[in-house]
Amino acid sequence: MTTTASPTPSFSFADALRAIKAFAGAAVSVVVLGEYADKRRA
Repeated sequence: MTTTASPTPSFSFADALRAIKAFAGAAVSVVVLGEYADKRRA
């Protein structure tokens, strides 16, 4: 059984940028919602 790697990457720069934006958005929302929850408990 032989496997060959494709010469081109399977994802583009736009896909990587979209993933980074999604991760950053999720991280910001967690921080904001976390601070909001802490203030409500206090």
